[in-house]
Amino acid sequence: MSKSESDLPKGIYEEIDFAVLLQIAGRMIAQHVEAIGKEVGLSAGHLSVLGMVHRKPGLVQNVYGSILAINDATLGRYVDKLVDHGLLQRTRSDEDRRTVRLTLTDAGLDYILTAKSRLAAIRHDIKRGLQDTDISQLEKNLITFLSAEGPDL
Repeated sequence: MSKSESDLPKGIYEEIDFAVLLQIAGRMIAQHVEAIGKEVGLSAGHLSVLGMVHRKPGLVQNVYGSILAINDATLGRYVDKLVDHGLLQRTRSDEDRRTVRLTLTDAGLDYILTAKSRLAAIRHDIKRGLQDTDISQLEKNLITFLSAEGPDL
């Protein structure tokens, strides 16, 4: 394919619906995350779970699914694999054995901190053409959107 055929037409994103724009942006960013996880057989979804457990340790397993908009079956598969890799541990509540809380293992903490460091190193690719104020405003808008549309925890 020639260069002119692979170039995006000017204004191509201006006619696309907001929801589709979010999906496209998420896929673009996920490619960077996938590249990091792929080295040890993990997906962007696995890394999302690890990252959220790192930020909010000890929550009930299904709460992570609600926060990340992952259904219970998919979350269960992610958690199983992360436990098998020795990165995550499940702890059953003494009061209610059905309640499972998630925490990182030492290896999980080391792994997610390394992944975050690597993502920070490629962040300039992710932020292509945006100023720090643009990123800050986008983050605020996404938080507002997700807070309004997200689960009521």
